[in-house]
Amino acid sequence: MASVFGESNDAPKSGLQASVLEKGFQQQTIHTGIPGFDDAVGGGLPGGNIYLITGSVGGSAIPFVQQILYQTAIQKGKVAYYAVENSSIDIIQDMKVYKMDIEPYVDDGSWLFTRVIPSNFKKIIDILPEFPMEHRLYLDQTFDGLMNHFHDQVKDGRNTAIHLQSLIRNFPMEEVQNLLLFLTGVVRRYGGIHFLLITEGAHDPSVLTTIKDTVDSVFDIVTTVRGNELENTVTIQKIRQMVPKSRVIRLSSRESGLATETVRRIQ
Repeated sequence: MASVFGESNDAPKSGLQASVLEKGFQQQTIHTGIPGFDDAVGGGLPGGNIYLITGSVGGSAIPFVQQILYQTAIQKGKVAYYAVENSSIDIIQDMKVYKMDIEPYVDDGSWLFTRVIPSNFKKIIDILPEFPMEHRLYLDQTFDGLMNHFHDQVKDGRNTAIHLQSLIRNFPMEEVQNLLLFLTGVVRRYGGIHFLLITEGAHDPSVLTTIKDTVDSVFDIVTTVRGNELENTVTIQKIRQMVPKSRVIRLSSRESGLATETVRRIQ
């Protein structure tokens, strides 16, 4: 019997087709470790995806990603964390504010830091202190170095985060799109959970729209101050291979990190 793709359902699949189908049936679910979040979204986040996380300056978008990757490290997973402006020491100290101590995982090599340095940043970065736990990745006029490094890390089973902010400013949009398509292909092949971080409002809206159209999944995190507390609203604009149970999830910021709000506030 012919299928909608013009082939018999009983026809043998090519090696590539069989590989893709086999991987499709082995969809990985990633548990975030954020209390209540997995239940709210519907059981965890699908692996093999790139998640674009946007948020305001000083908001909870970065801690959201760091908390998920920290839980991954605790569960014996591996992480490759790519930053541009911030050093590994800054990130380690910021994470400690939320009781996330990643130094043991940096020491044993399960958490790797890479400082991505566009060519116009080189002079500035080179005069700053160099940290032994931080690999420096110098870029030329393309993303080739980053793409090769990312491929090797994901093939090695690492989950990743990339601060995309400065890279968007320093490269043509065509290069950025090519980078995103390459990252997507790598992630499809090897799985895991992978994040891109962008500060909302820092780029032309058309640029952000293009990036959102390119990636698998988009989470917008809005952080507002309510009294002495931060209230976070996660809006899931899209998520590949999943219809989320809730598309709007509220998170509270606690000393121990983010947690899903289970009680409605009285207005």
